[in-house]
Amino acid sequence: MSVLVNLFLVLLASMPAVSCFSSSSLHSSKLLHQHQHTSKTTATTTQLYSSSFNLNFLDSLFSSNNNSNKSQIQQLKTQLYTTCQSSYGISTPPIRTSIESLISQLQPLNPTPYPSTSKLLQRKWIVLWTSEKEINFFLEKGISTRIEQRLSDGKVLENWIPFVRGGGFGVTGSIQPAVNDSGSSDGLRTEFKFQKAELDIGKWGTYNFPPLGEGWFDTVYLDEELRIDLNSRNDILICRGE
Repeated sequence: MSVLVNLFLVLLASMPAVSCFSSSSLHSSKLLHQHQHTSKTTATTTQLYSSSFNLNFLDSLFSSNNNSNKSQIQQLKTQLYTTCQSSYGISTPPIRTSIESLISQLQPLNPTPYPSTSKLLQRKWIVLWTSEKEINFFLEKGISTRIEQRLSDGKVLENWIPFVRGGGFGVTGSIQPAVNDSGSSDGLRTEFKFQKAELDIGKWGTYNFPPLGEGWFDTVYLDEELRIDLNSRNDILICRGE
């Protein structure tokens, strides 16, 4: 029994969070941005027509760009989901390189400007893929088949790894958007600090551990169903909302 508990203690000591990622970060960037007439009546009519034409042209242009972006995003997400599914619980250099390539293409198309303060971040998430070896240990060894994380109220982080044979391992901590020296947030980074951890091994009991670990994660892509984080340990976390 003590051997098992010690094993999880070792795992816990090296475990930052099921979704805390570092980043050398793939920061998002955004690109935003009359005739002379002899008759007064003709000038007014021409001006109105010209304004209407310009507005219609711009609407058409932006609509076309939006549709193109949505199509590109969906294609990239489909590729990412496929890669995550075929590589679940496995992180090798080739797999990571493939996933990083898809992330680098998705990040500039991120539809949520300030992920760390967005309400979309505050929900239950299911991990599709991660490079964190401590998390993948549970998946590779068949101890668990599912990794969950919940962010709530902009303040609470809960990670839960349910075990196949009952029980599970959970970590709870606090979160807040990171701020710079002037007190403002870049909208990308979230800081976390663990407050407690619990190991439930069924009939052998439940064991509580003291708080361990703190760090940050940058959410480089976020929409209604997909979240991609890079964290302070240079790990990647890809989640789907539930």
